[in-house]
Amino acid sequence: MIFIWMHLFFILVDVFRTFGIISLVSIYLLILAGGIVRSTGSGMGCPDWPKCFGRMIPPTQASELPFNYQEIYKEKLHGQVLFNPTKTWIEYLNRLLGALTGVFVVIATILSFKHGKKIFLHTLAALILVLLNAILGKYVVDSFLLPGVVTAHMLLSIGVIYFLIKAINIHSNSEVNTIENRTWIMINLCIMFLQILLGTQVRENVDHVILALGETAKAQWINELGYVFITHRTFSWVIFVGHLLLWNKLKSSPLQIYRHAMMALIGISFLTGILMAYFAFPLGSQAIHLFISLVLIGLHMNAYIRTKPINV
Repeated sequence: MIFIWMHLFFILVDVFRTFGIISLVSIYLLILAGGIVRSTGSGMGCPDWPKCFGRMIPPTQASELPFNYQEIYKEKLHGQVLFNPTKTWIEYLNRLLGALTGVFVVIATILSFKHGKKIFLHTLAALILVLLNAILGKYVVDSFLLPGVVTAHMLLSIGVIYFLIKAINIHSNSEVNTIENRTWIMINLCIMFLQILLGTQVRENVDHVILALGETAKAQWINELGYVFITHRTFSWVIFVGHLLLWNKLKSSPLQIYRHAMMALIGISFLTGILMAYFAFPLGSQAIHLFISLVLIGLHMNAYIRTKPINV
């Protein structure tokens, strides 16, 4: 009987699309979780891998650790030897979500095999990038904020998003909209990509400023970020103008949900950017700012894939 129900389930439900979307949502949740890890300084919450303080389930208080745990993990913690249960569990939950995301993408890749070469190759590419990102994510901590590693980590995440969106769209085989001004979607996709790269450079600078000034000196962080932050902040006006032009050019297009959604996301991105710049990085603002930026770039990717120029 159970096999009959499973067979009916696979017939009635588009399983690949379901797991493809679940994988994509999980990737975004993992990016949000990663942002929370970095903004709370929880990257060193678990000094070892894959276990956490040598345990499958991390401790909740220092008394559960060996009496000499500070000496044992001194090198890996880079001097941050005081046990903080909140940071430990933030990092641990991030790892669990990462493992779950990997499982979802593996399942999606297996399911994609019967849907044709194009879908399989795009999903497989997403899986490979997820695995590379997992390795690189560990290196981000082990290298203790080595310049460029955080940026590479972000580039791989954007690659995963693209390949999953592309695979899902190929599989859906839905009607492609013919529109004018399609080039403007690509222009805004490219400038968002550049802005995210600038943002990762700012993020790396923030990490080093925190090390120099301490976590209690939030009000001073912005003043120490230098020209990269100024460039990132100024370029945000290019982002705003570019998206406003796109919003106007798509006024009569069938992409009205996309058109309004992108401006809403731009608004949230600006708001979180202002909060960080003028209100000393309120809790969660960094993670939401990054998350919204990547949702926006995924929105542009999806819109570009689902459209074609009017002369084709």
